[in-house]
Amino acid sequence: MLLIGLPACDGVPDSRPKERASGEISVAAAELDALARESGALPERERSDPAGRYGRRHESGSDSLCLVPDEERVERYRFGIESRMGEEQCQGMGSASLSRDKLLLRFEGHGDGCLIVARYEGDGIVMPGAQDVRCAALCSSRGSLAGVRFPRLDRDAAAAKSMRDSAERSLCR
Repeated sequence: MLLIGLPACDGVPDSRPKERASGEISVAAAELDALARESGALPERERSDPAGRYGRRHESGSDSLCLVPDEERVERYRFGIESRMGEEQCQGMGSASLSRDKLLLRFEGHGDGCLIVARYEGDGIVMPGAQDVRCAALCSSRGSLAGVRFPRLDRDAAAAKSMRDSAERSLCR
């Protein structure tokens, strides 16, 4: 019994949707995208702007990060970061840029030469588990930014610019 090729030859038209060569989005796909954006599953382009305040308090300290638009460079940001774990701390500032879901943090001043490629999740920023040795200058002897997650507090760039560090200095300069 040879039935291998028979289902394709049954004379019934294929009911599966054909791919559109022109790249048009069907009405159903557009509606699904709209529902996904509405539910938050698919971020809107304007909601992907990382500017704002990030931070949290935890039993061993606190983590703070501010991100504000750079007034001199388009699609660039200025940031300040402080992470406190008991007596240990990390602190730095610099410039940042967003590339898809990656936030490139280039530290200046203390920690100059340190580059961290953090993951931007829309509702938070997550530091990688391993970092360049040049980033050690940002932290006290046993401090580290490895794996620190900064949940988003708000999207208010003005509030981010007014954030203070633990010594009451401006975090985002």
